[in-house]
Amino acid sequence: MNRTKKINWGIIGAGIIARKMADALKINTDSELCAIASKTISKAEKFAEEFGIEHAYSYQEIVESKEIDVIYVATTHNFHYENAKLALEHGKHVLVEKAFTVNAKQAKDLVRIAREKNLFLMEAIWVRFLPSYKLLKDKIQNKEIGEVKLFDISFGNIVLPKYARRLIEPDLAGGVTLDMGIYPISFVCYMLGELPCEIKSMTQFSETGVDETSCYMFRFPSGCFANISASYNLKMKNSAEIYGTKGYIEFNQFVCGEDYTILKHDGTNEIKDTIEIHEKNPANGFVCQVEEVVRCIKEGKTESEIIPLDETIGIMEVMDKMREEWGFQYPFEEEGK
Repeated sequence: MNRTKKINWGIIGAGIIARKMADALKINTDSELCAIASKTISKAEKFAEEFGIEHAYSYQEIVESKEIDVIYVATTHNFHYENAKLALEHGKHVLVEKAFTVNAKQAKDLVRIAREKNLFLMEAIWVRFLPSYKLLKDKIQNKEIGEVKLFDISFGNIVLPKYARRLIEPDLAGGVTLDMGIYPISFVCYMLGELPCEIKSMTQFSETGVDETSCYMFRFPSGCFANISASYNLKMKNSAEIYGTKGYIEFNQFVCGEDYTILKHDGTNEIKDTIEIHEKNPANGFVCQVEEVVRCIKEGKTESEIIPLDETIGIMEVMDKMREEWGFQYPFEEEGK
């Protein structure tokens, strides 16, 4: 691809998350948002008018547009697979909002199609691309706190009404794990550069039958442990503590935070040094993942090194295993989808 040419984007889904992406695409000078698609054409038209987008399309029209290079799938979890598959089958590069799919079977199929067609495909875990995340990973990999032995993470909020339906409805693949739990799971895997080799978990189901509050415990090949708690009905600290042999890191507001504290010791219980770190992130963090997609497509890459497709599949397998432990399937999975 011509590296000076703008990347033309289309978005499938005209909801809340699509609005944040539309704002990010306006900021990125190498991108042009050309089309928005919704099942309800009036919704697409309203979105297009608000953001100055030329085309309001149906799903079929947007994937058939020869103008569009890449499609961002911003629908609810239950539709990610079919929307992304439709785009890939029509030769489009695809960015899929997290969670990538509902299960690993779907994820593997999308990756297979993308690789067969030599198309770019990526899960949109936007926080992975933030400057604060990159710096923190560098410090962990450089053994700033020695060998990392334990992550302790809480991530929970009382869900706002505007987000509630997608979290509580089984038919939309709701539940805390796919929507929120994936953040700390992905965070630990990214920081360590590995997937868990042993998984234990438990959950509390909501009245609608989805996982409302969940706890996950992982062991990694390096010997590191992770304890994670997630809930869409509890206000939690939303913090990560990372413990190593030479100190620990406190990362408050870890999902998109800019500040963390490194506390060092010499193998005793006495803290010898305390370092405050501030690494500024863009106001709209989606800008960073847009930059990564643009870079990869212009360089002819079919996946990002920051969130490789095999890792995305691996994390889906982790969440599948936990749901299997709980005896939890979505209604459409029982039909083999």
